[in-house]
Amino acid sequence: MEYSVERRFKNPLVSGVIATTIAFVIACIGWPIWALIAKSIISNLASVGLSQVEPAAANQYIKDVTEGTFFWMSINSWVWFTLIFGNYGKYSKTKKQPIAGLRYTALAFLSGIIGMIVLVGLIGIWWKPFNLSTMLMPKTAEEVLLATEGWAAANFYAVPVLICQIPIVAAFGKWPFAGKVAPPWDGFGAMMTSTVFALIVWFAMFVPSFLKFQLGGQTAVIQPMGTWPSVLAWCQCFIFLFLFPAIGGEGYPYKLITEKQPTKGLITVILSLVLAFIIRGFLRIILEPMDLLNGQPVDLVITSLVLSIITTALLWHHQFFDFPGEDKVKSSGTRFLIRLAIVVILGTILGLIWMKTYTKLPFGSNSMGLGYSTLGLIAGQFIFMMPFLYMNTFYDKWPLIKQVKVESFSKDDLAV
Repeated sequence: MEYSVERRFKNPLVSGVIATTIAFVIACIGWPIWALIAKSIISNLASVGLSQVEPAAANQYIKDVTEGTFFWMSINSWVWFTLIFGNYGKYSKTKKQPIAGLRYTALAFLSGIIGMIVLVGLIGIWWKPFNLSTMLMPKTAEEVLLATEGWAAANFYAVPVLICQIPIVAAFGKWPFAGKVAPPWDGFGAMMTSTVFALIVWFAMFVPSFLKFQLGGQTAVIQPMGTWPSVLAWCQCFIFLFLFPAIGGEGYPYKLITEKQPTKGLITVILSLVLAFIIRGFLRIILEPMDLLNGQPVDLVITSLVLSIITTALLWHHQFFDFPGEDKVKSSGTRFLIRLAIVVILGTILGLIWMKTYTKLPFGSNSMGLGYSTLGLIAGQFIFMMPFLYMNTFYDKWPLIKQVKVESFSKDDLAV
């Protein structure tokens, strides 16, 4: 059976507002359910070790495990399925929504689990904090502490996924695989190549940010960029600089230099790398006197604010149809500037609101008295982000679209 797709709301702004509301509701309801399920499972698996530690240590372990399930199953898998593999195979069983989306979601979640078992489990053969037995079923208080560090470091493999695997699509257009081999093998090539870079960056920047190595009582590592918030602030600036031109920016400003790959990709990445330091420094000057988080490091403010702008950029692209379109503004350069202004202004407003309200939201830092783990200022924004990304890519904007059955006719049916 074939289906034609019709939008329920023709106005992109109306459709976008409704989609945003739906995503917000899903985040408010979905996160408590997800976190309670994760807590129940890991509390049983790790019951022996958890019974031997203080409640604060047990809660931190459960929080990191809960965060890990979300990062690996939802965020990482979405990047792999949608961006790298282009949603390959989504309609292999049915084109009917939401059935196709539900099936694809299940496959994505499963791939996230497998990805963690393969990437982290392999390292865990030699590194005890990453040993799957230690991470999932610690038997002593010492193992609980080791597992907590392992989960924290493993969870933030998601950031190398964002800063290393998205650019191979957003900046390089899957070069050199796109157009050379047919799907899904172009995605496979991009996946393997970008995974190498992601693992290198993970070991270079993120593992040292969490694991506490010592030799003879002396710290054996130097934390990258000085502090963890500094790393996150730079990463968010870098992500926005290479990502926005690939979504609402129509390739600007980098395409003004060249459209040829891999030169375009290299220029995009290099300029984004350099400009991320400049923008982070500029934002420090502007935001530090404001003390928006009551004494928290200014880099944490920058991380949260720029992440809100990135969230807005993705929301505008996926649910607001990159308004204004060509029907409203003919010049692509003008469209880029208008969308950039919209995203930065709305994103800044959203970011300021988020910093003042996240402690009250069930997907921010409010457990609603249910005792589930919350992810707070930074990770909490991803809980809102993923529903609208999944709505657009896995579910084709369902339920904001309707599928109408199209009868298919054979040549004999059309014969007179």
